[in-house]
Amino acid sequence: MNGLSILCAPFMNERIAAFTTLRTGGHSEPPYDNWNLAAHVGDNPEHVAANRAYLESYLPGCATPRWLAQEHGTRVVAGHDPAVGEKPCADASWTDQPGVPLAVLTADCLPVVFVNDSETTLAVAHAGWRGLAAGILENTLRHLGDPKTLRVWLGPAISQRAFEVGEDVLEQFIASRGQSVRACFRQGAAPGKYHADLYALARQELALAGVTHVTGGDRCTFGEPENFFSYRRECTTGRMATVVCLLPH
Repeated sequence: MNGLSILCAPFMNERIAAFTTLRTGGHSEPPYDNWNLAAHVGDNPEHVAANRAYLESYLPGCATPRWLAQEHGTRVVAGHDPAVGEKPCADASWTDQPGVPLAVLTADCLPVVFVNDSETTLAVAHAGWRGLAAGILENTLRHLGDPKTLRVWLGPAISQRAFEVGEDVLEQFIASRGQSVRACFRQGAAPGKYHADLYALARQELALAGVTHVTGGDRCTFGEPENFFSYRRECTTGRMATVVCLLPH
């Protein structure tokens, strides 16, 4: 995929496309500059269509990604199943069929890519703090077989340093996971404020489920404005796409 402005997952190879787009190289104008792939953020629809066409031109058969109507929930759909509709309300999708690109859009939330060792089944999830607290990763794993056979990549998200939340967020995680989750939060400067570590929260949930091979989690969308959109930094901004696809033989 030479020419694409992307951050590749470590297991991207001749059988699997797995990457997150960067913000550079597209058609959108400020504040969506340049390669915004979201149609719901107020960008010029013609610019978004051109940006998506550019992405599709690099995908197998110029296929259109399976876009989702993300809602910070826990629903997971089969990306290859036409019965779920053109743009299903869900926050993760999976497939075992080649030539079906799956995608999620993010601009601080955590994109998570799953691939099994035999490279026959994969998935991608949109994991904001609400989805993580509710169990989006656990729900995704249910479609992928033995967790010990999976490789998982944590794509670019906001770092703990930049992600301050209220005590209500901490309490939601404690309610769903117990007191051990406190290790993923750092006390903020003001009372009742904490810095949440989305990467650590995801790793904790994956480890509890039996996943042993997790990579990524070392980038900050907030702190790299030259590479990534960040809703918390800019509010009105574009979205990156994290795409995964089994490539036809």
